[in-house]
Amino acid sequence: MRKARKMTPQEKKGSALIRKLDGKSESAQRPILDHIVALKVHAVRPLTRALEEGMTFQVRMAVALAMGEVKDERCVKPLVVALADTSLNVQRMAAKSLAQIGPPAVKALQRALAQDDDNVRRWAAEVLGHIGRRDVAPDLIERLPNETPEVQKAMVVALGEIGSTKATPCLILMLASDNVDLSRFAAQAIGKLKDASAITKLINKLESPSADVRKECAEALVKIGIKSVPALTRALTHDNYVVRRWVAEALGNLKDASAIKPLLIALQDENVRVRRYAALALGEIGSNDAAKALQKLLHDPNQDVRFSAVKAIAGIGSKDSVAPLIAALKDSDWVVRMTAAQGLGNMKEKKALDPLIESLRDPEWSVRMHAATALGKLGDAKGVIPVVRTVFDEKDNVRRCAVEALGQMGDARAIPALQRACKDSDTTTAALAEQSLLVLRTQLSVPEPPRRGRRAAK
Repeated sequence: MRKARKMTPQEKKGSALIRKLDGKSESAQRPILDHIVALKVHAVRPLTRALEEGMTFQVRMAVALAMGEVKDERCVKPLVVALADTSLNVQRMAAKSLAQIGPPAVKALQRALAQDDDNVRRWAAEVLGHIGRRDVAPDLIERLPNETPEVQKAMVVALGEIGSTKATPCLILMLASDNVDLSRFAAQAIGKLKDASAITKLINKLESPSADVRKECAEALVKIGIKSVPALTRALTHDNYVVRRWVAEALGNLKDASAIKPLLIALQDENVRVRRYAALALGEIGSNDAAKALQKLLHDPNQDVRFSAVKAIAGIGSKDSVAPLIAALKDSDWVVRMTAAQGLGNMKEKKALDPLIESLRDPEWSVRMHAATALGKLGDAKGVIPVVRTVFDEKDNVRRCAVEALGQMGDARAIPALQRACKDSDTTTAALAEQSLLVLRTQLSVPEPPRRGRRAAK
């Protein structure tokens, strides 16, 4: 029997440092770990012994962390063993360190995929995904169908990170699973692969009873890109309104002009959600032709549809957007009116001046607030006095926006109102008024008046 090699002075130093880790917090352990890691190859033996000898889980965690920072290939074996540690935190740290070591750990991790312990196989798959070597994909693909659900999830995620389209067929099988998490992870992985061969299956899965699965499938279709557009536009006539709703959202995120005509037709869909998301999609694409069609939705009985139409029209921001946004300032729903005011302010359209001035008297404070902001952006002299009156609004948020707007408008008539607002009971309003007053005086070259109790210079 061979005798164990005696430890070198440097290794003994490492062991002594490891003993000091016991009972210390993570922050207190850090300086000690730095000294251990600085020993480099001389730290491997004492670290391995500490990980195997069953010290407290806090020490084993710290030791596993140090092994990842040392990045010596000899640390791989004990770290793989630690994937079965009784402490989940030690397992997690061992996995993290194996990922840091990287390619030298791959073969050991592949062997670990055959171990009996579910935790070891799950962590091994996860680490292989982080390392990202494509040559391990066939091994994961072969093992995937016969694995437990938890290990399958880790393998599915890993295949997405590795990026080999060889995995697409088995991921499509996982997509069809009744296990919601497994199906969701499969959709995520397919999205990362951007494999167009999965488009039809992803669209079909938009009928899933799980909103999370539907969301991931829609996002995967967007990640695949414009290759998804033809199939998505056809799916706008799907029998299931849930599919049509998610398809409309995906087309909006893809922003492809070829979807405009099908989306315009979808504005007349019998389902409220489909009409709403078709409107939002047209706003995302930014079609000038859509503004007129969206105007019809301003009379929709559903508030959400009207809101989506106004938001889309504002997003398009064309000349054809002005009239419907002005009309929306009269909507019965305050959210619609507020969104219209925001849109008109961003467009800085002079035709909106009088309607926005009128909106300063809106019963809903949010509308008044955004109307004041919009008038500040317009910067028209006609809006100054109406905004001055708004400086004395009952709502703090409205007063804040009003004083900021006056600072933008560059008109001396705002100075007295801003001086009064500097004494506002709301400290934020007062501070904003002082800032706007300073801006105005600088722009207009108006000197600051002398303070009380200070003699004017002779």
